[in-house]
Amino acid sequence: MIEPSAFILGLRQALGFANIIALISGTIIGIIVGILPGMGPMVGMVILLPFSYYLPPTVALSLLLGIYCGGYFGGGIPAVLIRTPGVPSSIMTSLDGYPLTKKGEGQLALSATVVGSFSGGIISVLILILLAPIMAKVAVNFGPAEYFMVAVFGLVVMVMAHLGRIFQAILLTCLGLWFSTVGFDGQTMVVRFTFGTVMLRNGLEIAPMCLGFFGIGQSLLLLERQILETDDMSISLSSNNLDFSKVIYAFKHRLTLIKSGIIGTFVGILPGAGSILGSFLSYQEAKRSSRHPEKFGKGAPEGCMAAEAGNNAVPAGAMLPLLTLGIPGDPIAAILISIFIVNGIYPGPLLLIKEPELINSIYVSLFLVNIIGFILIIFFLRTFSMVVKFPNKLLAISIMVLCLVGLYTFNLRVFDMIVALVMGILGYLMLRMEWPFVTWVLGLVLGPIIEQRMRESLSLSRGNPAIFIQSPICITLLIASILVIVLPLLKKRTNKL
Repeated sequence: MIEPSAFILGLRQALGFANIIALISGTIIGIIVGILPGMGPMVGMVILLPFSYYLPPTVALSLLLGIYCGGYFGGGIPAVLIRTPGVPSSIMTSLDGYPLTKKGEGQLALSATVVGSFSGGIISVLILILLAPIMAKVAVNFGPAEYFMVAVFGLVVMVMAHLGRIFQAILLTCLGLWFSTVGFDGQTMVVRFTFGTVMLRNGLEIAPMCLGFFGIGQSLLLLERQILETDDMSISLSSNNLDFSKVIYAFKHRLTLIKSGIIGTFVGILPGAGSILGSFLSYQEAKRSSRHPEKFGKGAPEGCMAAEAGNNAVPAGAMLPLLTLGIPGDPIAAILISIFIVNGIYPGPLLLIKEPELINSIYVSLFLVNIIGFILIIFFLRTFSMVVKFPNKLLAISIMVLCLVGLYTFNLRVFDMIVALVMGILGYLMLRMEWPFVTWVLGLVLGPIIEQRMRESLSLSRGNPAIFIQSPICITLLIASILVIVLPLLKKRTNKL
């Protein structure tokens, strides 16, 4: 339960002038990068990551959470208008949104999209507030072995989420784990995998890696391809804002919104599952339970709102394992965890006890982000939609410059810029080959957790690996990991027969 005194202090922090400015700025940036096909919230977050290190933790988290949630608000707009999803998870939105636009019902499609995003975000925050204390109480009983198994389970889920490219996912995960060991090992006092390079003794930090993969890599792809195809864009709006009657109509589908928000939240809790799965499952459930399933894919407003509610519920869901276990479920959550660590705050079951003000300010900020995003899109939809006409080459160059300048100003190290450029080239190549390089980033983030917890566990058991199967939690996680591997493979084999 939320303590009233802690909630009031958290509310005061969240409503502070700097925090509100960060929320509004982050949400605007998030909507813009979400609307731009090929960008997405990850790119916006990694660009501002070095700058956010200079801000207080509450303000920095609000800025990045604004981009995180705002990106999903914006991603559905080009999916509806030009059938080009701004974020991958909005591909389900385009199935019904674009046909509605072609029929002259763009207002209805956009209203369903923004109402779905808003409802999914609010529902997921309520579930986060409800489940976080419960999960934290369970996590208090976790020892090193349990944390090790949770991290392993997260890697397994992430790898199996890319079943179509399973070998590439395994390879990149292993590379991420390997890269996480580079540098000086404080336990053994040994320098590992530096190849005689002094600069590598500090290890490979997540900031230059993410800036390279997601910022520079995506920008190089933008320079090569004409991703922003806008010649056929037609915004069926008589003014800059949405028709309020269409917005009110979309809110009448309460059951669809609630179910989709719940599905998206629990998908977000699963490490590695991601917003694409949340959007897909929410869409499929809405279609299954609809009285007119034959309309889905041809212009059903319920399809738009279900898909958007599902993907916008994922951010708050992903915050649950991050705050209570200290385990990032996806690369975006890994970026958020870096803000905690830079400020000497370590997510885990004790965070809710040690930092109640910060936790409550996060809750309030997540509420405010969804409200701000909802209002901004309703009143400034045409303005935001025009963003897709921005020249992609100028956009790509601007992103690369911001990435490198921001990275240098944080550590004043040219070496970090070199790392970002190298990772940017690798990210570009993997984007071209459609390799799941997010598994590399998650391996890099979870690697230190797995190594540290494994050492602690084996130290407690005097080298006996049986410690990983002694507790009920470990056994449950082990069985879950095995099922996550076996069941999809069995299903794939059965489908071939």
